[in-house]
Amino acid sequence: MRRKALDIKKRILEVLKKEKELSLRELETKVNTNNKTLKTQIEELEWFDKVKKIKHDKNNINGRPYTTIKLKK
Repeated sequence: MRRKALDIKKRILEVLKKEKELSLRELETKVNTNNKTLKTQIEELEWFDKVKKIKHDKNNINGRPYTTIKLKK
């Protein structure tokens, strides 16, 4: 059964309350949704000033840039 956008947003906020800050990949796994859906929902939550997207220059493990998501207070 397909989940509604509101259910996905609620799950994102629940996970971020527990974990504080997660990469997009980690959040994708914990929320159990695909990357495109996650990015769309994150953009909406960012617009409503609920979360903050943080872009990092490089990962210590592989040297690639990555993005983390953090819950705003």
